[in-house]
Amino acid sequence: MNKMIFLDFDGVLNTERYQNELMCQGKTRRDRYGAIFDPAAVQQLKRIIDATDAAIVIESSWKFLGLAAMQEMWKERGLPGKVVGITDSSVSDDWLLTANLDDADSAMGQCKGMEIDLWLSEKVKNNIRYVIIDDENGCFDNQKAFFVQTNPYYGITEDIANRAISILNR
Repeated sequence: MNKMIFLDFDGVLNTERYQNELMCQGKTRRDRYGAIFDPAAVQQLKRIIDATDAAIVIESSWKFLGLAAMQEMWKERGLPGKVVGITDSSVSDDWLLTANLDDADSAMGQCKGMEIDLWLSEKVKNNIRYVIIDDENGCFDNQKAFFVQTNPYYGITEDIANRAISILNR
C-alpha cells in the first residue's frame, strides 16, 4: 500500500444532487448505514482506484460506526477499493456536546488535518502518496498540495477524479 485516499462521505459520495433526486422520485434515501451514495460519485471513486491502486482511509464522521462496520458497508454496497483504516477522532464527545457550532467550523476543520497527520505518523513507515477528498477544507498547510475539494452538490466529479489521480500518480 503506497497510495492512500483519505475519504470523506457527506458532500463527496453522499451528494445533495442524488439525495434530492431520490426524494423527488419517492425512493428510499437511506439504508442501515446511512445515506445512499451517489452512483456517479462512486463511479468516479472507482476511476481513481483503478488508475492508482490506492487504498481508502475514512476520515468522514461516519467513522464513528467503526472500521468493521465501514468495511462491511463497503462490501454490502459493492463499493470500489479496499477500506484499510479510519482516522482516530480528535474531537471528544464532550466538546461536540458543548461547542458553539457557529464558531466550530474552523476548529472541526483543523481536527481533520490533525487526524490525518496522526494516522500517517502512526501507520506509515515509508513515504506514501496520498490525496484527501473532502467538501470542507480542513487541511494543514503541509497537506494542501494533497487536497481536492468537492462541491457538496455533485461530490466526486470527473474533474475531481482527474485531479486526485494526478496527485496520486505524481
